[in-house]
Amino acid sequence: YAFIDPQCPHCHAFIKDIRKDYIEKGLVQIRLIPVGFREETLAQAAFLLAAPDAQSRFFRYLDGDEGAIPAKYDISNQGVQLNMSVMQKWKFDVTPMIIYENLRDDVKIIRGRPKDVTKLMADVKK
Repeated sequence: YAFIDPQCPHCHAFIKDIRKDYIEKGLVQIRLIPVGFREETLAQAAFLLAAPDAQSRFFRYLDGDEGAIPAKYDISNQGVQLNMSVMQKWKFDVTPMIIYENLRDDVKIIRGRPKDVTKLMADVKK
């Protein structure tokens, strides 16, 4: 699981780090939890939660299609507010915030972009 802000450059870099070699090859599955720290990113996160094709839209956005996740202010942001409250409750204050189960069945938390994606992926329970 990864809490992400749609405009967070560290989130973009993390997803790009794992997209081709892990996600697209089916070696890892990631659950993105959109949050928004500003009004515009809150609206974009709400759009992602409502979109039936959220992953493909986010990938298109990462590939440079700015219109793939518009900031639509007429979409309910209740889900994003819930995600934000979970972050606050757990005292998570940055994105990406990555939570995973490792090979020893321990829950691990990585604050920010992982320094070594290969090491992280080797530790993720499949």
